[in-house]
Amino acid sequence: MKKNLPITGQEKIFPADKTLVSKTDTKGIITFVNRDFVDICGFSESELVGTNHNIIRHPEMPPAAFEGMWDTLKQGASWHGLVKNRCKNGDHYWVDAKVVPVKKNGKIIGYMSVRTCPSRQGVVQAQALYERMNEAPEAVAAPAASDWKKHLTLKNGIPLWILIVTLMMIVGGALGVTGLTLSNAAIQTLYGEEMVPAQTIGRINFLMADNRAQLALALHHNPTTQAGPQEELVEEHLQILKKNRAEIERLWTPYFQHISDATEKLVAERYWQARNRYVQEGLVLTQRAMEANDYARATQLLQDSVAPLYDQANAKATVLLQHLVQRGQSKFLQVTDQNRTIITVAIFGIALCSLSLAVAGVFFFRATALPLHKAVLSLEKITEGNLSGNVDAGGYGEPARVMAAVEVMQMHLKVMMYEIRQSSDSIHKQCHHLNETMMNLSEHSDEQHDRVYQTLDAITETCAGLRGMAASAESLVDTVDHSDVPTDPAVDSRVTGLEPMPSELLALFGEDTGPAITPSAQPLTPASAAAAQVAPGQDDVNHRVHEVASAARVHAFAVEDEAKQLNQIAGLIVKNREAVQGAWAASQQLEKTAREMEALIQYFE
Repeated sequence: MKKNLPITGQEKIFPADKTLVSKTDTKGIITFVNRDFVDICGFSESELVGTNHNIIRHPEMPPAAFEGMWDTLKQGASWHGLVKNRCKNGDHYWVDAKVVPVKKNGKIIGYMSVRTCPSRQGVVQAQALYERMNEAPEAVAAPAASDWKKHLTLKNGIPLWILIVTLMMIVGGALGVTGLTLSNAAIQTLYGEEMVPAQTIGRINFLMADNRAQLALALHHNPTTQAGPQEELVEEHLQILKKNRAEIERLWTPYFQHISDATEKLVAERYWQARNRYVQEGLVLTQRAMEANDYARATQLLQDSVAPLYDQANAKATVLLQHLVQRGQSKFLQVTDQNRTIITVAIFGIALCSLSLAVAGVFFFRATALPLHKAVLSLEKITEGNLSGNVDAGGYGEPARVMAAVEVMQMHLKVMMYEIRQSSDSIHKQCHHLNETMMNLSEHSDEQHDRVYQTLDAITETCAGLRGMAASAESLVDTVDHSDVPTDPAVDSRVTGLEPMPSELLALFGEDTGPAITPSAQPLTPASAAAAQVAPGQDDVNHRVHEVASAARVHAFAVEDEAKQLNQIAGLIVKNREAVQGAWAASQQLEKTAREMEALIQYFE
């Protein structure tokens, strides 16, 4: 890597209100720098623009720091860190740099950086870190990026959240249904194993008591003591007696077959034995006595056998019922404990699910709502024209992308403001220079216009003089041609007294019009007149005068053409002056636009 030398070791601290801004292409070639950048680094703008950005790299900066920066930028993310840069004279300065990629249609087309004055504590920490990196680059490894965080996006999080909530609802529902099923099964078991046997024994005991009552009622209808048809009533009670015994047999068989408790079975057998004695030794004998119309014996058997045997069987039934009740109470307590356990598990599951949802909700809120709220606050500051705030582009997922976009937009606006400021200043300078130039041009145009019209006036007068000269010469020739008198010296004086063609016109037309007729310095004397007699003849004089007149007319026409051209030039000068005035107005409008741009910049400061 190229090392920029020399270095002086002197630090240059720039004011805290200054901001260094630069833009580069994808290869690091500088495309824009602001004036603060130029003032701090010492290089001119022409030296910086078109040159690689490493022209200001300090040789003490570790290469690994820039490698990490470029890796981050090429991934489309922003980079933030403290950098030590080198001035042109070898001094150095520290900057708190934020670098973001510039994208167009989803592709990176360049980078831009905004640098501010860092805190001294940050400079000390960065200096120590860079020294360690230079001494042992492998010992100061960059923290590894958490690959799993890139999957924490709203796109993935919302379906995952729905899945988790659905699973919790399914698990909670399953636990609830299972608990209710278990509780229902326990209740059914309690009812089937305890209540039904107890009801069966109670019913059997009731039928046994009813049998005794039916015998007593049948004896009450004793035909020997009661008048009327009592035999039918006795038979009716005896039929009920048989029906009750059949029902008892029907109830007892399934009950006894399903007994699984040995104690219950033993108590049930004892009860059934007592019941059989009650039936065989009491009911059956009494019923036979009544069927034999031996009501006295039936009455005696009812008192001596049926009643005591019933009491014995009833006592056994009471023992069996107590056993069933105690066991039912024990199982009821077990079912109650089981239900409590189910309720406890359900409450714990509900609490766990609620806590999980609460934790997930807090995490989701911190990961989405808070960054979005920060983004809204940053955008509101930007809409107020405040571009000085720092945007925290940390986090992950879509909120982090929103924050990064806000940060990039803020930096874009900052850089645009600096570019507009420099363009506005340049427009001011160029407009001022243009105004001075147009002022001078306007003054020169006015002067040229006046000179051209002065020349036109002189040419017009000269043209009039030439036309007069030609007219006079032609008139003289006509007079001489129509006269037979010898040449009069006065006539010669008229010819020789003509004004010569101005030398300026001869130089202007660039033609030789022949010998000019010069005026006499003295009046004609007789001697000179005599000399004229020996001069050329009259024809020669007429010819020369005629040539002079023709030349005067030709030159008059040429002067008129030149005057027309001068008029065109004057018209062009007038149009040029109007164009200058229009350019002046455009310059004023452009300067007004520059002032409006300056006002816009001041809004964002």
